[in-house]
Amino acid sequence: MSAKPPEPLEDFADLRRVAVDYAQEASGKIWTDYNLHDPGVTLLEQTCFALSEIAYQVGLPTRDLLTNQRGNFCFHNLGLFRPRKVLNTTPVTRDDLAAWLCACKEVESVTVAEPDPERPGLFDITLIPSDNVKDKKAVAKRLRKAFEAARPLGTDLGRLTIAEPVYVKLIGSIEIKNEVLPETTAAYLYYGIARLLKGIGTPKKPAKRQDVLDEPLRLLTPPQSRTEQKLDSKETQVDLSAYLAKLRELPGVQTIEHLTLQLPKKTREYVSRPSHEVYFHSFLPTMPEEELQTISTDALPPLPEEIGIILTLDGTPVALNAKRIEEEVVRIKAVEIAQADHHIDAPDWDVMKPGRNRTFSQSHVDAFLPFVFRARGYRENDATTLIAEYRSSIDTLLSDMVDDLNTLPEIFKAKPKTQNDDAKKHRLQVALLDYLIALQGSEMPATRHSGLHCYHTTRERHRFEISWRLNYLFSLPALHAARATGPDREKKKDGGFLSELATLCDLDISKDGKLTGRLTDYGLRLTQGPTLAGEAPAEEVKLVSATSPFDMIVPESDKYELLDKDALKTLSPFLTEGALTAELFAHLTQSDSFAIAPYPGQYQILLDPGIFGPLRRIGLRQRKEDAQQAVVNLRSTWRDLNRRSETAVLIEHITLRACGEDCDPNMADLILPGWTARCAMPSYQSYIETQVNTLAPAHIHVRVRWLDFDTCAKFEKLYAKSKSGTAEDLRALKVFLDTPTNTEAEGQDT
Repeated sequence: MSAKPPEPLEDFADLRRVAVDYAQEASGKIWTDYNLHDPGVTLLEQTCFALSEIAYQVGLPTRDLLTNQRGNFCFHNLGLFRPRKVLNTTPVTRDDLAAWLCACKEVESVTVAEPDPERPGLFDITLIPSDNVKDKKAVAKRLRKAFEAARPLGTDLGRLTIAEPVYVKLIGSIEIKNEVLPETTAAYLYYGIARLLKGIGTPKKPAKRQDVLDEPLRLLTPPQSRTEQKLDSKETQVDLSAYLAKLRELPGVQTIEHLTLQLPKKTREYVSRPSHEVYFHSFLPTMPEEELQTISTDALPPLPEEIGIILTLDGTPVALNAKRIEEEVVRIKAVEIAQADHHIDAPDWDVMKPGRNRTFSQSHVDAFLPFVFRARGYRENDATTLIAEYRSSIDTLLSDMVDDLNTLPEIFKAKPKTQNDDAKKHRLQVALLDYLIALQGSEMPATRHSGLHCYHTTRERHRFEISWRLNYLFSLPALHAARATGPDREKKKDGGFLSELATLCDLDISKDGKLTGRLTDYGLRLTQGPTLAGEAPAEEVKLVSATSPFDMIVPESDKYELLDKDALKTLSPFLTEGALTAELFAHLTQSDSFAIAPYPGQYQILLDPGIFGPLRRIGLRQRKEDAQQAVVNLRSTWRDLNRRSETAVLIEHITLRACGEDCDPNMADLILPGWTARCAMPSYQSYIETQVNTLAPAHIHVRVRWLDFDTCAKFEKLYAKSKSGTAEDLRALKVFLDTPTNTEAEGQDT
């Protein structure tokens, strides 16, 4: 092997030069005189021309290959997404959570306190509402809903405090620059101090993707808490030394000689309260201090002598216009809103622009022949020669290469219900979807020997492999935006962790905690022991001697209709009062569980219970086609009952903290039925447990509990009672979760 890789071929000349070397090596040193009449040169050059054209087409931007004839780039139909939708994420740090909650209506600022070691998993939040808020309870309700929507798994809302304002008057002396109008500097002082005291601080732009790549440690930086503000009835002024550095950065400020916040008379008599329950609010007084309680916080001083700050230019006091200060404050607010930046880098905005539509068509290879050959009918005169055969083979090969380009838009189409019988195209679609998923930082789990396709026929499995990936691909932006979040109990949403687990494991999520509802709706229940209704009489199953076992098999079909409760009961005479074992319930999903056989003048539908007993006749049909369709419907119904019973319930122990016992916030239980055909398979159980360990946050231990039918029914009752919120009901559910089932106890003993 050469240590240096060969140089890439960039154009027709390079391709022709290399091809001539190969041809001479194969034919000898004296190969041709390189004239146009030489068929060797002609064939070689026309092939090089054709390959150069295809190379040009392949080198076109992918955007051009996927732009339709109207010039539109339909990215959604191609499984692609806009950057604004993809580059979202759930709150990670406490600062992120505070920023998320600040987006609520009529919320000015939010402070998330550091975790209390004695109350792990609970977030204590202080809310500062916007000015002139009338209904503070409505603001608190909106904030609770916003927290529930982004609640990290294993956490909950602790104390929610709505801070009360303590109005203070700005007094001081500042030397200003000659670059900015005095009223503008005064407006920046009033506006900036009001924001600092509310914990907002100097507005910062959100981190862009490139910022995080350049400085990844910014995600690990501990959030900066709001400066502790002491309210002491003995003090008449508030210390602003912690804010002087930021205030000196305001436009027009040269030096700050003296600056304080003075407490009005009524506020001085204010009884001391915890710092997280109050915040200072600077105001521009227009009324006497005794009327402060009714003052509007946005009021501005009408007279210059009522302005508490003194601005000096070269040591000389400057007269201030109160109306101009008001106008400047409004302007500053508008500028800040206009300068609000997004968190997406500039190059990310143009990725969805349309390209140039390209239609790939390959003419016959003879189109690349010199004119002298085409004018003389070279192709017709030599149709029976070996040269014509060679040209035809080359043309077929080149056409196949172009066909691959033409099929790209079809391969990229995101249609989950399409059935592609071409195995090559099917594998290509699967590989393409895996690549698109990898672009978003995820990957599909390995499903070999996992039991995931337990209920699928071959065609259904092929469709599922496409639709499963498409569903995951389309849900990835939402899943990433809500990654590692718990269920939203307000809107009854599943949360990021549970939603991604359900998508990858093909599970349903129970909204009400019920696991046996699908069976009870059909009047069925699982029990122990024999469940077949008596012994089958000898004359019940009468097989014609000439019946071939292969004729009894009913092939799989995608065309079926699910039976309702009454129709299923009619075709299930082998059950006693709807009772059957979990083993029989799983056996009824198998392809060989039902069969058909001729009967005098009719066709009988047979149940093959396997180890549970001999053949049983469960129905008769006049035609063979009707009997086969009945078996297909019956088999599909039992599979659907198994599949729809596979629902999951997630119980976070922190939600049970009112029970009076220790509840580990880092513990959660995932309740699953262990009595369906697929959930009873060890391979599928291992597959789910692997996904749980992969998707759960590192500090959260999720125990997967596989319950039998009776234990599921018991859990449903305890879960329904726990909704009352009483300590007794919550304690009963907690004890149930901490008690291992018989299967788990046997596993521990082993």
